[in-house]
Amino acid sequence: MKLNDLFRQRFARAQNTNIKYLKLLFNDHFVVFLLITFGASVLGYRQLVVSPQFIAMWQSPWWQFFDVLWLLIGLQMGTLVTYFKPADRLYLLSNDLAIAKNYMKRSIVLSTLYASLWQIAFAAILVPVLWQTHIFSFWRIGTLLLFTLSYKWLLLLLIRDSLFIKPRMTMFANHSQIKYAMLNGVVPGIILALILQLPSNLTWIATFLCGILMLLIGYFFYINDKQAEKLSLNWLKIIPQAISHEQRVLHFYATFAEVPNQPRTIKRRRYLDFMIKALTNHQPIMYRLYLVRLVRDAEMLPLLLRLEVVGAIVIYALVGVPTWLIATIAALTMYLIIFQMVPIYANTKQNLWTRLLPTDEKTKQKAFRQLTKQMMYMTTILFVVVSWRHGWLTAIAVAVVMFIIGFLLDRVYVPKKIK
Repeated sequence: MKLNDLFRQRFARAQNTNIKYLKLLFNDHFVVFLLITFGASVLGYRQLVVSPQFIAMWQSPWWQFFDVLWLLIGLQMGTLVTYFKPADRLYLLSNDLAIAKNYMKRSIVLSTLYASLWQIAFAAILVPVLWQTHIFSFWRIGTLLLFTLSYKWLLLLLIRDSLFIKPRMTMFANHSQIKYAMLNGVVPGIILALILQLPSNLTWIATFLCGILMLLIGYFFYINDKQAEKLSLNWLKIIPQAISHEQRVLHFYATFAEVPNQPRTIKRRRYLDFMIKALTNHQPIMYRLYLVRLVRDAEMLPLLLRLEVVGAIVIYALVGVPTWLIATIAALTMYLIIFQMVPIYANTKQNLWTRLLPTDEKTKQKAFRQLTKQMMYMTTILFVVVSWRHGWLTAIAVAVVMFIIGFLLDRVYVPKKIK
């Protein structure tokens, strides 16, 4: 196998994996959920932009801070895609020249393409806001987009440069929290704020400077034959970076579909120990085990909290929409939360000592269903309280729908999945 074709083959293999999980992801239920969520988001965004009661809000200088913050969030999207494997440390050890010149070049091109899609999406969403704040112009949008693209390219090149043993930018070789905050927040935030403050007739100057910046970045970080001979790969950084990126992608798919062989990280959260103690008094040992796994799972608990928060924000932001739409979003969010909790039961059974406990299968299932019911109760209370903003009739409708969905999940869905 030629080394020049290695990246292309691994890219094709990664796309096959993506297609496999996307087929599972975009099933009928999830497509309906996406359509409803997209429609609700568009309605809420339109209500925020065109409603007369928000006109005074658009004149507030705080909205420029929001614009900068939104674009900074977009800059965090996308990372260096290398597709390196742990075995490469051995089998590719003597190919540093070819990897530095060709393999990493293709990696930068693909990573920049993916990251550019994120920057374009974040800038496009910001256009109606800039229109309402009366600082909209095509030159300004072009300048913001060109700067975010070039700066994201710079961040990707710095990541690639840090993967060499002797990077050319030695000051950014060790990524401390202060350096990360400066590079990803303070510096681009100041420049974005300056672009938003520029008069409309001077934005073309900023566009020209951004173009010059891109040319300088490309010239400085270009790896020719002479430079490639001096570079050697730091496999102690390359392998963890590639594995981390792969796991983030698989964790995204695991949000909506079952991904096999996903590693689980347990992290004790001491500030939640009191909750475990309070909830597990006079409860079966299996219930305590399920609760501990939920509270201390490094990925599960943050994921469930994000789903709760996103669902509550969407319900709160939907002003003037039909009641059935709010109730449907609440029900679908509850389904996703329970869907994410089901693997806790299977993961717990994989531990050998849990099979040795003098507890029959029926008792284990009953304890797990008790945990899912408590999560459904908490979700129902939260969504009913949030939906009260739209009137008591909407809150009652949400409560009724959540009760029906919760009953079906508890009596049909969860027992079927844990068998």
